[in-house]
Amino acid sequence: MFGITPDPSNNPPSWWTDSRFGLFIHWGVYAVPAGMHQGRHVAGASEWLMHSAQIPVAEYKAHAAGFTAAAYDPEAWVRAAMDAGMGYVVIGAKHHDGFALFETRVGDWNAKDATPAGRDVLRPLVEACQKHGLPIGFYYSHAQDWINGGANYAGNWDPAQGRDFDDYLDSFAIPQIRELLTQYGPGVPACLWWDTPAKMTPPRAARVDAAVQTLAPGIFQNDRLGEGHPGHFDTPEQRIPANRPGRPWETCMTTNESWGFNLLDHDWKPPGLLIRQLCEVVSQGGNYLLNIGPRADGTIPEPTLEALRSIGVWMRVNGSAIRRAGAGPFPHRLPWGFATTQGDHLYLLIEKWPSDGRLSVPLLDLPDSARLVASPGIPLFFEPVNEGAFVLRVPDTAPDPAVSVVKLHFRQAPRVGSVPPRPRPPIVPQPADGAVALGAGDAEIIGDHLALHAGSTPELGCWTSLDSWPLWRLNLHRAGTYRVEVEYAVPRHRQGTLAEVELGDQRLPLIVAGTGGWGEYVRAEVGTVNLSPCGELPVRLVPKSIPVGAVMNLRAIHITPSAPLTR
Repeated sequence: MFGITPDPSNNPPSWWTDSRFGLFIHWGVYAVPAGMHQGRHVAGASEWLMHSAQIPVAEYKAHAAGFTAAAYDPEAWVRAAMDAGMGYVVIGAKHHDGFALFETRVGDWNAKDATPAGRDVLRPLVEACQKHGLPIGFYYSHAQDWINGGANYAGNWDPAQGRDFDDYLDSFAIPQIRELLTQYGPGVPACLWWDTPAKMTPPRAARVDAAVQTLAPGIFQNDRLGEGHPGHFDTPEQRIPANRPGRPWETCMTTNESWGFNLLDHDWKPPGLLIRQLCEVVSQGGNYLLNIGPRADGTIPEPTLEALRSIGVWMRVNGSAIRRAGAGPFPHRLPWGFATTQGDHLYLLIEKWPSDGRLSVPLLDLPDSARLVASPGIPLFFEPVNEGAFVLRVPDTAPDPAVSVVKLHFRQAPRVGSVPPRPRPPIVPQPADGAVALGAGDAEIIGDHLALHAGSTPELGCWTSLDSWPLWRLNLHRAGTYRVEVEYAVPRHRQGTLAEVELGDQRLPLIVAGTGGWGEYVRAEVGTVNLSPCGELPVRLVPKSIPVGAVMNLRAIHITPSAPLTR
């Protein structure tokens, strides 16, 4: 096998690396209000609704009456996952609202005791997964719990939330974790997926891990348990790292813009985009965990099912480039797409089919053979290496509108040639009226902790580190005084980031204030600058301190003349 050699000290289980593609499920009482509170849609809130709208405990618990699971068919869920080409499942056993899908002796805020479902709804999914040979992992919000007394990023808004955190951890969370590790039989769960480790100091994380290791020694865990416990794999969220991580990793993505069911979120991602994301993730050695948010009755929204069906059609033809595949030999995406490896084969996953039938492959060695995976009986031909690459001759028409796959066979690992630099967004021109909107989609992303969300209106989010920021290049040809505004959204509990808008060598400070939610955008004026014409003015928004773990969701920087312009 050639490509990137994994770190032998941290080998993930074979079911995980063989699958490369899993199903994430967010289902709970939050599916009842479905992003609505008191007749109003709370932007950017689904499973975070209780927190975003500051709903009192008793009022939120009343929503449990609508969690019926009346049409819940776990067999259908598993079949949908398998038909999509997925090889494992991870489900939220308990999310931040503290509601447990499983039967528990620790409190009555669970599917059996608090809802018309009247039963442990996790067990039948476990049984369906076991029937079909799919490993199932459990997501568990171990630290943040707005009803049972766990941590809370915004502080408590209801006296009923008052509880000592260590008491919550020792008498509630750890006993529930023990239940999840013991009541579903051997090998269940296959992994533990922690989240939001607020207040999880090294001693607290060690207490949780000690309980885990006693019952499931060496169980596969993600990186979100707490300080001093990096787990076995990294979990970038809603983004694909610009640079290949140095250890196993899995990115989780949504099929629209919400994790849990959201009544008014119709921003469904096209299946072709999801296929391209899957290909890019695997080309960089990662796993792709694609989320669904079922309704409170257990039905899955049809656009989600349609996306899974479309991915399944593609996987049935091209799955050999994904399952049991490893990272390709190239450090980043190429102008035409991606590459993965498996055994003696290199797969070219071609997103942008060459119009002239000539695909430049930056390798110094020629393959023994080349075939279209969709038409393996038709051989492809190639030209000798020239200037660090060889040219593969392909048909005029792409076999697949999303990603077409070519399979190359080599007797030994080919040498990498002249890899084109990572594509950069074009320079943004200044319109005739002088007003410029530097949109999220126009930015080059610097660093690995910032991601472009390509919805109907692109935005930059998942911004969690000082080492990441957006960079625009502006072709400014009109001198004058300009007003600078930042169009952004951030909940009140995440406000407080200090940042600077940099325009060339000029800097404007910004204190990020809460706007109401992740989807509630404002245009905040930052200041004014005097600018002179230049062919390429670099514009950045650089965070300087992030006291609450996230910067903002960013749509655009607006640069607008505040006085008549001169030429």
